[in-house]
Amino acid sequence: MRDAVEFERRGKPTITLAHEMFAFAARAQAKALGMPSLPLLVEPAPPAGNLPRDVRAVAEAHLDDVLRALILPAPVPAP
Repeated sequence: MRDAVEFERRGKPTITLAHEMFAFAARAQAKALGMPSLPLLVEPAPPAGNLPRDVRAVAEAHLDDVLRALILPAPVPAP
């Protein structure tokens, strides 16, 4: 989260991937770092920690979210 916040502060758009079990912690960290609206893509944790067989399908399912986060203006950091 710290890297994403730093990139955003430097004007470089980001989107951070977090598994749903870490989503609360990721959002709390972004808020604590002064950027509560940091783009976050929350994914269900794969069963038994294994990646899904069709990683391409997972990526394509979220392509619009990723592109939107990388093209729209960066969130404004809190003072």
